[in-house]
Amino acid sequence: TGHEHELIECMPLLEWFANSYKKFGATLEIVTDKSQEGSQFVKGFGGIGGILRYRVDFQGLEYQGEDEEFFDLDDY
Repeated sequence: TGHEHELIECMPLLEWFANSYKKFGATLEIVTDKSQEGSQFVKGFGGIGGILRYRVDFQGLEYQGEDEEFFDLDDY
């Protein structure tokens, strides 16, 4: 983007979620991988998942990445 950013603070992502989720009106649920469902969640989503509050029109979004690789959202 051509903009420089300064690192202000460094902390684990889970710690930031635990400290900040209420500021965004979100609910935080910690899912353990000790159950069959939790293990599947961790493997399927890499340990982080979310549910959107509002519908998003992904087809209407314009991809602004630098690589030329095309992906079709209908494949997902």
